Amino acid sequence: MIAPTYLKKPENWQDFEKLCKKLWGEIWNCSDSIKRNGRNGQNQQGVDIYGKPKGENCYYGIQCKGKDDYTQSKLTLKEIDTEIEKAKSFQPELRKLIFATTANKDTDVEEYIRKRDKQNVNDGSFAIELFCWEDITDLLEERRETYNWYINNCKYKDAFDIEIYFNWKKDIEIKPKYVRTTKHYIKKAPMDLYENTLQALSKQLNEDYIKLSLASPKMIDPFYRKQRTDYKWCSIPINVKNIGSIVIEDFKLYLIFDGNKIEKLDDMYRSFNSPLMDQAAVVQENINRQKQREVFESPKFSNVIEFHPLKPVLVQSEHKTFTVSVKPKDGVNTIQVNWHILSRNYEKKGELTIKVIPEFEDKKTTIEVENECDLKPDEIIVEPKIIEK
Repeated sequence: MIAPTYLKKPENWQDFEKLCKKLWGEIWNCSDSIKRNGRNGQNQQGVDIYGKPKGENCYYGIQCKGKDDYTQSKLTLKEIDTEIEKAKSFQPELRKLIFATTANKDTDVEEYIRKRDKQNVNDGSFAIELFCWEDITDLLEERRETYNWYINNCKYKDAFDIEIYFNWKKDIEIKPKYVRTTKHYIKKAPMDLYENTLQALSKQLNEDYIKLSLASPKMIDPFYRKQRTDYKWCSIPINVKNIGSIVIEDFKLYLIFDGNKIEKLDDMYRSFNSPLMDQAAVVQENINRQKQREVFESPKFSNVIEFHPLKPVLVQSEHKTFTVSVKPKDGVNTIQVNWHILSRNYEKKGELTIKVIPEFEDKKTTIEVENECDLKPDEIIVEPKIIEK
């Protein structure tokens, strides 16, 4: 819904006249044939715009009363009478004359228009209607095409505006981590019995030490579990900022990631669990976390993150920030992210770019083989960096 109080009036009468032509062209379903009457300085017979609504054989006229001083603008009764008399000389005869004005609604003016309309129709002349600025915004509310055109073309585009950033940039670099291992094959040197025995003992001691090290946390904490960290995951801060001059209300944001370039998305939400706590308390903690949750992997669409802020209002220059995590596919250089923001009074789409720059941790292992026939050229194996603790 578009709130009338938020829709700024045009900056000049020329823009207002363009708006009226576009709006009533859509209302009358005659966008290709509606015209402005003459040019500045010519006698326009009280009609600035005229056209034939679809299905009608007679002309309808519009008198646009847009004024430079909008805060003080008011349609006077004298102006109404003057323009009605002029419109009576328009040829062919009009079926209806519409007063469209940037002036705010006024009960005295509206009553006068109703009386003049009745009088004119009784005299066999055209009907008369009035649309003040609040009425025009109501019409725009129902006609999104003209509304969007007005915002983008009549110097109004800076009033409502919002921007999405990755860490306050239009593009961001992420650096998934890999381990690049070079396997080098050599022929095992012959050893005597003493060296074989010493090596076997050293190997056994080393294995026993590793087993003890892994077991000790479990001995201390019976609930201990290994933590597995995959360093291909990359966190991305998302910034939503109101860069316009109007408050944005009831908004939500959709981030659409290119599914051909990513393995997984993560909204960074984590449920709480503790075997040492009463389970009723654990359940209550998760209920509280759900109530505070703002970021979701979309339940309807793949590779989409939804941001539903608990307080969905952005005043001028205010911003909100949240974080998501992405796991890119191997070999990908860029990931395109389209965004779509919807609000009660505004809508906008855009796109951002994620540059993928992998980081490699180089390792080298030497493999001893018994026979020369088992020797191989060096092998390079690249794997995601994954650490278990």
